[in-house]
Amino acid sequence: MFRTVPLTLVCALWVAAGCAGTPPADTADTGAGVLDWSYPLDDVLRVSHGQVLGTHNSYHIAPDPALVDEWEYTHQPLDVQAGELGVRQFELDVWYNEDTEGVDVYHAPIVDDQTTCGTLVGCLEVLRIWSERNPAHFPLIVLIEPKDELASLAMTERPDELDEAVLAGWPREAMWTPDDQQGAHATLRESVLSDGWPLLGELRGKAIFVLLDSGDGREAYTAGQTTVAGRPLFPLVDADHDLAAFFLMDDPEGSAESSGEAVDAGFLVRTRADAGGAPEDGSTARLEAAVASGAHCLSTDYPEVHEETGYQAAVPGGLPVGCNPRTSPEDCFAEALEDPQWMR
Repeated sequence: MFRTVPLTLVCALWVAAGCAGTPPADTADTGAGVLDWSYPLDDVLRVSHGQVLGTHNSYHIAPDPALVDEWEYTHQPLDVQAGELGVRQFELDVWYNEDTEGVDVYHAPIVDDQTTCGTLVGCLEVLRIWSERNPAHFPLIVLIEPKDELASLAMTERPDELDEAVLAGWPREAMWTPDDQQGAHATLRESVLSDGWPLLGELRGKAIFVLLDSGDGREAYTAGQTTVAGRPLFPLVDADHDLAAFFLMDDPEGSAESSGEAVDAGFLVRTRADAGGAPEDGSTARLEAAVASGAHCLSTDYPEVHEETGYQAAVPGGLPVGCNPRTSPEDCFAEALEDPQWMR
């Protein structure tokens, strides 16, 4: 790779060298014409060939005091996570706001409601601005969980309001939706099994949205698991369902076999690299199992080093994206998925 070549030589050597990456905006065009900054394997690699770090409750700020030990973690703002920590999968809990008739983002009313971005539209706008500054990024995966613990604030029965907020915060042309994925196929599941996910050349700079609900919210959003036509979010369903495309398998040790089967079939999978707090002894056993499972998104509360235990979740061999240990072709290398030298 030419990552150590001085910047003055990059423009002359880049295309011939076949290196990956998108330069900062102020170096991309010197006035002599726009160079081809395309990645060399964008006609080979797919989103399913990568493995990324994600954050659990990505907006979260630890309450003071924390009534539950598991709430004692604080994340950086979403754009800092994307630009400095290499996070490419995000998770947002959403509640209905009766006063504004909008969609708010936080974990639980009153007792755990501190957040780096207060509304779904606002959270997505933070990510959108970062995305527009980094247009060749590996596709983001955004999981949205409608909450319903309080009936008056429940989002599970408001699928249209949820879609409106998503589309207000993130442009449709920068999404990969269920309609896009299904194409001319009879079902979503058939499109994944037959064609797989698109080549990276088609998905760079875009986001994939997932409905993180397998109960009432899913039933309302999918009209009883019959359709997501016209909707921006992929649903969570059983592996043999016509709407299958994305799975949550959050126990990488207990669900290793089923997770591996889903990954090998071409579906996208999210798992939890840690849960219930940082391992007291700093153990990375669960993280290692998550990596080995081939799950595409490794969700963590600790993208940064935990001060007391020294634990930190990371994707081996790649910042921000590593080659998937189960699915990536032999010629995959991390910088072909996304080159970290242009992370901002």
